[in-house]
Order: sequence, then C-alpha cells, then structure tokens
Amino acid sequence: NYKMITAGDMSLATVTSSPVNIQGEDNVGIQIHLNSGTPTGSYGVEVSGNYNQNTGAGNFIALTQTTPAIPVTITAGSPTDVYIDLNQLSAPWIRLKYTKTSGTGSFDAWIVGKMI
Repeated sequence: NYKMITAGDMSLATVTSSPVNIQGEDNVGIQIHLNSGTPTGSYGVEVSGNYNQNTGAGNFIALTQTTPAIPVTITAGSPTDVYIDLNQLSAPWIRLKYTKTSGTGSFDAWIVGKMI
C-alpha cells in the first residue's frame, strides 16, 4: 500500500493527492480515514491518460460511475472511514480529491492495487 495523503487539511477548499501510477494494476482500492473534525464535502477520484511525471503536465478528469458511487459524499463527519473499490481502470494515473462544502477536519488516505 501507499499513503496518498497524510493529515489532509479539510478546512481548505480542496485537497488533492499526488498522482499515483496504477498502470498494470487490475484492481485498485482507496481507503480513507477521517482523523478528526466534522467536515461536509465529497471525496472524488480523478484519472489521466496524458499525465507526465517528469514535467507535471497533463489533464485529470473526474471519474464518475455508479458502482461504487463516486464521488463519495460525507455529511457532518460521517462516514468516518470510506473504501473506494475500483475495477479494470484503463487510465495509467489516478489521484484522490476532497472538495469541501463546510466544516473542518483532517484525513489520511492509502491506495492499494493488485494484478489478477
């Protein structure tokens, strides 16, 4: 596993992880743990097919799908733990983004992947 975000400050308008290369992974999971606070907002997943890790150039696009529901909305600090399970993504790059509606807090996030 790889820690994408450590003590993400949920008082900010958005918190975005660094891009993670998932090329060759068939299944990817993101675990999010709310450390403190009672934030209201949403966790989203963004993917890129043209991100260049050497230059930082590229475009990220919000991933939307119905199973699991993305983005994941949290209200008044609940749920405190979230797991986003992603299957068969074609994009080689992924990142996590939190968008604040109100409140404050902090969270940690980890990503794991496996090949079939």
